[in-house]
Amino acid sequence: MYIGVFGLSHRTAPVELREQVAFQGEELPRALEAVRRKCDIPECVILSTCNRVELYTLLPELNGHSAKLKEFLTRFHDLSPDFLGDRFYWYLQPDSVRHLFRVAAGLESMVVGESEILGQVREAYTRAVSCQSVGPVFHRLFQTAIRTGKEVRTKTRIGRGAVSVGSVAVELAKRIFQDLKRKTVLTLGAGSMGETTLQCLKGQGVGRILVANRSRESALPLAEVFGGEIFSLEELDRALVQADIVICSTGANRFLLHETEIRQAMVLRHQRPLFLIDISVPRNLDPAIGGLENVYLYDIDDLEGIASANLRMRMNEVHTCSRIIEERIDRFLERWNGRGPAG
Repeated sequence: MYIGVFGLSHRTAPVELREQVAFQGEELPRALEAVRRKCDIPECVILSTCNRVELYTLLPELNGHSAKLKEFLTRFHDLSPDFLGDRFYWYLQPDSVRHLFRVAAGLESMVVGESEILGQVREAYTRAVSCQSVGPVFHRLFQTAIRTGKEVRTKTRIGRGAVSVGSVAVELAKRIFQDLKRKTVLTLGAGSMGETTLQCLKGQGVGRILVANRSRESALPLAEVFGGEIFSLEELDRALVQADIVICSTGANRFLLHETEIRQAMVLRHQRPLFLIDISVPRNLDPAIGGLENVYLYDIDDLEGIASANLRMRMNEVHTCSRIIEERIDRFLERWNGRGPAG
């Protein structure tokens, strides 16, 4: 018996190709049944995310299965036979096992060490179990992969530290406020990076969102997406008194807020902490603002510097993660081949 994985990911194929071969949740039962029947495969798990589509298969023999799986994938999605070209990979054990364990540990992710993929591997396995496409080999394989992913995160710092501007902003906000659920966010401008940062904060449950822009028409789209209240720039002083977190992301080529304005706002706020994020280039917030008591100001270089340092820390952990994974691969293969202890 052989364990194979046929797939493509962000490393081999662009998003416009990946999205055409992705499986929606309601398609998975039909896809799992079809791939087992058409390719004569006793066990199969399909992992389909925004960054990868992978078919994990247990093969009774090697008989052109990579070509069969490629044909299945294109036919299932009504694509031409040559659609995938050479944008796929095909691994057999131990490489297929190693690949799954690395995926579960976040080592193959676009953002190294991200945690979402472990849940996606678990969900793919659970769905396959419910469709009765998993037998004793894949039960052990995927349970071991999930345990290995957890172990890697527990024993290393591979998942520590935010590595995007938005997630760094959230991490800093939590250091200042701990709980963000009752906090108010004011976004000044509608730049794409500011919107991404706002999305990250919204995901942490911030209680209220204020949107300030030059015109109501410019502010309306962002306010509708996030359920925010609109303020004009003339009302900015009133918004500053209410806000806990300020995101500034505009195309202006000058400072929009100065030390004097923030000092006045802090008096009206009774010195409640204020966290300001200036993602604009050139900067829109006077750096002198950061010298005020209970005011925390970070610009784009600060955030990207923290993200880069965290990413370097994660990359330094890859060797340790790989060593743990190799130990678990050896143990799995020994047990599968009947040379190791049961369990």
